[in-house]
Amino acid sequence: MSTEIKTEKQKSQKRLDRKRYYAKTANLYPRHPWTPEEVKLVMEHKIPDSELSEKIHRSVKSIQQKRLNVKKKSE
Repeated sequence: MSTEIKTEKQKSQKRLDRKRYYAKTANLYPRHPWTPEEVKLVMEHKIPDSELSEKIHRSVKSIQQKRLNVKKKSE
């Protein structure tokens, strides 16, 4: 098994890629309370978050954060 050593340039590029990915939906939709239906869709995780984002008008980051918070709360 080889150990992958990432250079600072590779790490920096990965950070930029991640920032660009989340920026696509950041601040695109107005803030509003979560509905039980939205939470159900987020937790089912049947479609990619990018598609779900368009469907429920939430950012990808907010969807992922909601999923994490719900899982923590249920533990």
